[in-house]
Amino acid sequence: MKYSFIAPDKSDKRIEYAAKTLVDMGYRESERADFVLLGVNPTLNKEYDIPVFAGNVEGSNVIDYTKDEAFAVMNAYLTAEAAISLAVQSSNTSIVNSEVLITGFGRIGKALLRYIQPFTTNITVCVRNETQKAIAESSGAKVIGYDKMTCNNKYDFIFNTVPHPIFNEAELKSVKKDALLIDLASFPGGVDVHFAEYFGINLIVARGLPAKYSPRSAGIIVAKTVDKLVREVFV
Repeated sequence: MKYSFIAPDKSDKRIEYAAKTLVDMGYRESERADFVLLGVNPTLNKEYDIPVFAGNVEGSNVIDYTKDEAFAVMNAYLTAEAAISLAVQSSNTSIVNSEVLITGFGRIGKALLRYIQPFTTNITVCVRNETQKAIAESSGAKVIGYDKMTCNNKYDFIFNTVPHPIFNEAELKSVKKDALLIDLASFPGGVDVHFAEYFGINLIVARGLPAKYSPRSAGIIVAKTVDKLVREVFV
């Protein structure tokens, strides 16, 4: 049995494509809905008495699809792809043979490493524990610990995925002047933007990249995840 849904706000382009995908999968878009479909970080202007599928938000009857592991993995690859595209557009230096630093080695960090490796072998990953170190080294990356974060003067591109401040005054002071630093971490991010501005660092705070760079693909991922979760909720 396929259910009906309402998508009251399609300003997030992912939801426009997610709704189309759900309809193609046999769902019905109707005011008399079984569930509500919302985007990531939505504003909940009202409470619903039916399940609400939304991303990165809490509320009555809300099921957060971004917490689904498969969603997180697939979304990480869209984020990494978009980050590399942004880096190419925003720097006058080619990634080819450049020195690259990836801070954090979760889903997005792993995806970045995989995508960047065809362009350069000069990739360093900043890791927190021995397991991450072993995975990064076995994947062909150089590895440093967070105690080496003040030694950033050789990197052309820095991609941060750590969602708490690790680039503070000392770390930013050591960043090469013509480097590009892209902060992909969720709020509050990993970079002190005031010190970055003070030191004249080329910083891009880049959140929600899948919605901006590949909303159709991101919407399909949302739809597939919601379809799975619906079958778990309406059992």
